[in-house]
Amino acid sequence: MKPLFKGILACVLFLAAVPALAYDHIQYDDSYWPRSYYVNAAFGTFFTWGDINERPITVTDSLEEKHKIYTPDMAVFASPEITLGVNIRSFSLDVNFQYWKTSQDLVDVDATEDATIWRVGFEFTYNLFWPEDFQVGVGFGYSYTNITTENAAFIGEKFQDSHLMGSGMALVTNVHYYFTENFAIVPAVKLYENWFKFVNSKATGTCDLEPFLWQTYIFVSVGVQYQF
Repeated sequence: MKPLFKGILACVLFLAAVPALAYDHIQYDDSYWPRSYYVNAAFGTFFTWGDINERPITVTDSLEEKHKIYTPDMAVFASPEITLGVNIRSFSLDVNFQYWKTSQDLVDVDATEDATIWRVGFEFTYNLFWPEDFQVGVGFGYSYTNITTENAAFIGEKFQDSHLMGSGMALVTNVHYYFTENFAIVPAVKLYENWFKFVNSKATGTCDLEPFLWQTYIFVSVGVQYQF
């Protein structure tokens, strides 16, 4: 079992226990379930390591021919993130989006190409110390990621674009500081464990990856949140 999955299990157990920590100083009527909505615009940096950084991919097409797909060495790159969500009492549910293009060296070949990363994810967090102006969020998430790299698939003596597709689980921590009733500064750290199951190019179509490519991402960001 990947270490992160053990961490996610520990996080879930922790979330089951934290209500006592958050409410030991004040009691609220159980029927009091206020709701608010928010949008968060953030920018941060990814730090990554794993299979994608280490070696190119060899795939076999339907004609049993082998081809090389070179992966981008995405050790560090920046990205914006947009989040839309709802607060229900001390819980937050949201969907977030990332889309960014970055120039990256290709693994195992002397070339630099543009790589486009887009990701959509869902997150659940529990906000300790709610409803204070200073809150600490802990939670978990799930996301889908696509990495498109130009001229990375070497097929038939020609280069084509490649598309890596996969999913991931995340541990999420953040801090909300509400300097007004509606606006907050939100620094966050997210730890993703991604598994990439498919790779696609125009010539080969979509090929299964066996074994999966595993990649760990840490995203450190600061955002501004508007709540209404």
